[in-house]
Amino acid sequence: MHHNKAAEIRGLKFSYPDGTPALSGIDFDIEHGESIALLGANGAGKSTLALHLNGSLRGEGQIMIFGLPIIKSNLKEIRRRVGLVFQDPDDQLFSQTVFDDVAFGPINMGLSQEDVGGRVASALAAVGMEGFEKKPPYHLSFGQKKRVAIATALSMEPDMLVLDEPTSNLDPRGKGKVLEIIKSLPITKLIITHNLDEASRLCERAVIMSGGKIVADGTSQAVLSDEPLLKKYELTYD
Repeated sequence: MHHNKAAEIRGLKFSYPDGTPALSGIDFDIEHGESIALLGANGAGKSTLALHLNGSLRGEGQIMIFGLPIIKSNLKEIRRRVGLVFQDPDDQLFSQTVFDDVAFGPINMGLSQEDVGGRVASALAAVGMEGFEKKPPYHLSFGQKKRVAIATALSMEPDMLVLDEPTSNLDPRGKGKVLEIIKSLPITKLIITHNLDEASRLCERAVIMSGGKIVADGTSQAVLSDEPLLKKYELTYD
């Protein structure tokens, strides 16, 4: 039994080194198995919030991830349990081959060669990229890179996946493929998106951020059908 929530955030504040405030008091819980759409205009603080979930950024306030406070001694375990998939796959892929990129996390965890191979195989299978192990990532299409980037997170067997604009810059076929992959993953998901259609297809809960605060939080059905609310925060169905 999981008693702890996937994430508990209380009074989170964060300013960039130049003093620009990015988060100004966030209270936010994520339950196990939830899929949540995180919506809002550019600069609302969505990516900044996401980067706090695995300790990449450290603001003031309380954060518990799967019951673990974000302190140095917990970071390794938190980063194993929370997979971050960036908007641009080139921020995630840096090895000579697809295999090496997807194996990077499991190797870092100290798994045996055999276990690493198994993790890579199942992560690539989950994103439909089997057979690409020996290919250099820079020879892949953008959509294929996106799928490998997701595999680099999945190879850690995370309990939560945080995806930043997972379908941005993809053609319709690539979009469909990535959405299918995300939908099929039976783990907790936080999906940053500006695409309301996608939010309603993937997530049962929707949260809107504006100016570093959460301004709406409810079922996708309620939030995404509230036209005055969407209009107020400049959210539109593409």
